[in-house]
Amino acid sequence: MGDTSTGGLQGVQNQLNTNPQQAPPPDAGLVQGSTAATPPPAGPNYTNLGAGQAKADFAAASGNGGWKFDPEAMDSVIKDLEDSIKHDFSRATNEVSHLTGIDAMGDEVASHVYVDAANRSGAQYQAFLTSAVDYTRAYVKTLRDIKTAYEQQDQAAIDALRDTGKAL
Repeated sequence: MGDTSTGGLQGVQNQLNTNPQQAPPPDAGLVQGSTAATPPPAGPNYTNLGAGQAKADFAAASGNGGWKFDPEAMDSVIKDLEDSIKHDFSRATNEVSHLTGIDAMGDEVASHVYVDAANRSGAQYQAFLTSAVDYTRAYVKTLRDIKTAYEQQDQAAIDALRDTGKAL
């Protein structure tokens, strides 16, 4: 037979006769407003990520013996990325304001909860767009730096860019 002290009438009586769980102390980090709670870590630096990825892509492309610098191809890639920033990202950034300024349809809990969630979601999308633009701008800047180094035949800069990319 099973343990009679945890089930049935005896189990209910045991629960009623035991002390309830105590709230954690104020500094335990488990209570709202507590000083022990730590904020979430900061997000990645998308400017550094974009520059690093461009260097890594350059290092991977130029690392083999058959690679040859093509300034027209580099200009084409840079132009495509700049067009994305100018048109696609700009349009999305302008339209995101519609996702962060939603007003409640009514003055009841459901409307307010929905609007709070929708506006938070819009704010997260806005943060994503900012990160994507930062990443892409850094990528473009690094491509320009690479192109300039090749055009000026700056072998030290070219080698530094390759070595940096390989380290990533």
